[in-house]
Amino acid sequence: MKLRQKELNGGIVLFEIEGNIVGGPDAMSLNDEVHKLVNKGMRKFVIDVKSVEHINSSGLGILIASLNAVRQAGGNLRIANASAKVIELLKITKLNQIFESYSSVDEAVKSLA
Repeated sequence: MKLRQKELNGGIVLFEIEGNIVGGPDAMSLNDEVHKLVNKGMRKFVIDVKSVEHINSSGLGILIASLNAVRQAGGNLRIANASAKVIELLKITKLNQIFESYSSVDEAVKSLA
């Protein structure tokens, strides 16, 4: 898994993930970065999963932990560009009820404004 991060206007942090979110040190880097940024006062996050091919239960756990950290700090986290496969996984696990998912990064960013 590759993780790229950039700060957008309005104090929004965009994470672009490429590859699989399946746990391990690579996937934990997402959770670690979210926690570091929350501790620095960042509260708005978008995770672009356009290039994510597979998410397993460990990967879902990392996403949930990241969401929880952001929400406990009074912030929000959005998912953007989820493939049909990822959307179906969120529905099956009922995580679509806790994650707000948008079809583009722009829509996710607007939802945080």
